[in-house]
Amino acid sequence: MDENPKTEPPEGLLIDRYMPEWHFREHHWVKVSAAPAEVLGQARELTWREAPVARALLAFTRNKLRPDGRVLDDFAMGGDTVLELSEGELVYGGIGSAAGPVRPDRPMAEVFGDYAEPGCTKVVFTLHCAGGILSTETRILATDESTRRSFGRYWAAIRIPSGMIRIALLAALKRRVDIPS
Repeated sequence: MDENPKTEPPEGLLIDRYMPEWHFREHHWVKVSAAPAEVLGQARELTWREAPVARALLAFTRNKLRPDGRVLDDFAMGGDTVLELSEGELVYGGIGSAAGPVRPDRPMAEVFGDYAEPGCTKVVFTLHCAGGILSTETRILATDESTRRSFGRYWAAIRIPSGMIRIALLAALKRRVDIPS
């Protein structure tokens, strides 16, 4: 394996279908030795107990994250939903407004790409595993300029803790799938 893997995500990911352009972005990665399907299967079972740093940082914005609660289930309770899943990639997304999560009448995967109501932010998050690299990427797109400016101030405050959460989740998932020999 290449000792210096490309740290930018490869082109042509499922996330690109949902948000090819964005205003804000976060990307992190770790090396793993497990097969992509195993990694993503384990990601669905990951609990907050395995990622206490992420749980502590999210406690400021999410109420009552139970240590035995599954991470992706709690994201879903916050309004995010699986947009698409393949053997090597899991894409979660959601739409938020000042009033809280937007819950469309149709499945989120059907409306996400075209949704453009002013005052909203669209967030898409992916876990991608290929070639021994597990990466996470978060993209955010504001639906209007005022919301983009407002979210930009918020992003300046949360970007570092947000990155720490993702790094902690990647580390926990790596511990789950890379069993020492």
